[in-house]
Amino acid sequence: MLMVTGATGFLGSALVSLLVARGRPVRAAVRDPGRAAGVLPHGVELAVADLGDTAALTEAARGCDGVLHVAGSVGHSLAETRAGNVEGTRRVLEAAIAAGVPRFVYTSSSAAVMDATGLVAEEPQGPPALTDPYSVSKAEAEALVLAAARDGLGACIVNPTNIYGPSPRGPMSYNGLFLAAARGEIDRVVDAPVGWVLAEDAALGHLLAYESGEPGRRYVLCGEVAPFGRVLHAFAGLVGGAEVATLPPGSALGHDVSTFARRSEVYGGFPPVRIDDRGARALGFAPRGVDEGLALTAEWLGPLHPRELRIS
Repeated sequence: MLMVTGATGFLGSALVSLLVARGRPVRAAVRDPGRAAGVLPHGVELAVADLGDTAALTEAARGCDGVLHVAGSVGHSLAETRAGNVEGTRRVLEAAIAAGVPRFVYTSSSAAVMDATGLVAEEPQGPPALTDPYSVSKAEAEALVLAAARDGLGACIVNPTNIYGPSPRGPMSYNGLFLAAARGEIDRVVDAPVGWVLAEDAALGHLLAYESGEPGRRYVLCGEVAPFGRVLHAFAGLVGGAEVATLPPGSALGHDVSTFARRSEVYGGFPPVRIDDRGARALGFAPRGVDEGLALTAEWLGPLHPRELRIS
């Protein structure tokens, strides 16, 4: 039995679907069981456990062979983000240890390890360069996981790059940016090169880390590095949508932009992203590239969400 936190979220629901498809029993630790309807596949066991409730999390973890801690907070104030990403992780770790769970996989982010040169590496060469609440809180949570691994927990970390593509949770994450840009609701982004990974591939990376990951190690999950402009223009071409203006790295977008469009500005303040994912590749991680991923995403978003798309 594997316990998954954040199971009703964008990446979490993709992970649960993958685990179930591969015959893995799953217990989803959820705050609101009502959100599981229509998102989680049949046969998933539900456990009501908020990230602020260590006792409930411990009970949810009992009898499990592993905990995959996917739940996180993005786009909020530093205090709110830290409460979810740092204190929430602390409690899930405490619960796993108290329940005697031998394996733990933490979902961090490439934003937690990117250094000032743009390098995203499993063994960082410099301190984290990003200072927004999400990136800082993820880095702090990583420190908790690594400390637990040094104390004997079989814990490792996965660091996905920008996640997009089909997910039971629907057109969330960077899919929302793709759709908004194609509809003309976002007219500009900073053309920063960043890493991209399909949700299903990121989910598989989690399973590989659980099965074969070395305690105390990070595993970067990236399909391909590509500029925001190339990705958004390719998606627009697939769905017949509008093309956004691309500003050079270092440009500012102004105040009134969405969270995911803002990430293009953040990354544009640094040299182009470079990826060192040798550890993940050694585990057998073989993700799809941007062209294949966008084709799958456009095909999925069109028939599943015609009202949301409304392009052609």
